[in-house]
Amino acid sequence: MKIIKIIFLIFLLFNLNNRLLSQDLKEFDGFAINPKIGPAFTMLGGINLPSAGLEFNILKNKFIYSLDYIAHNFLNQNQIAIMMGKYKGDKYFRIQYQAGINMFWGKYSTTGTTQPWINTSVGYSSSFYTLGAITKVGLKFIPLKNLSIGTDLLINLNLKETMFMPMLSIEIGKLRNAI
Repeated sequence: MKIIKIIFLIFLLFNLNNRLLSQDLKEFDGFAINPKIGPAFTMLGGINLPSAGLEFNILKNKFIYSLDYIAHNFLNQNQIAIMMGKYKGDKYFRIQYQAGINMFWGKYSTTGTTQPWINTSVGYSSSFYTLGAITKVGLKFIPLKNLSIGTDLLINLNLKETMFMPMLSIEIGKLRNAI
């Protein structure tokens, strides 16, 4: 049942953008693979979770389409997002802004207290799954036509735990034409 929801949301997201569907997808302006790393701060507790992810981008007519995966706290919490937006800048600097939908799932766990006479730790763990919205603003420096270095600020809004993620990123792919 979850896979049907995912396929429906992907179809709905891309169906809302007629400009993409009316173009020939064989010809696009660029693409990128974007590994990133950084902390994730939660809104409720302010916890700093180590996070790392991978993003795939397609650039077409100043639009950017992305599929993004980020793992938090060493794979205890995960998110996958589909985003679309625009970018500005064709030379050495680029700013991009995107929004989309995401799925956020994983486990919450607490560290337990050790019982001295039993020598065991008492804690709890609970699983969760939620849909949400994600926004991203990125600033990139493009020294080569196939490489960029920059920062991304992601905000994951969902019903379980809102997260803010400043991340360092490196994009590899066809990012711009020769200057």
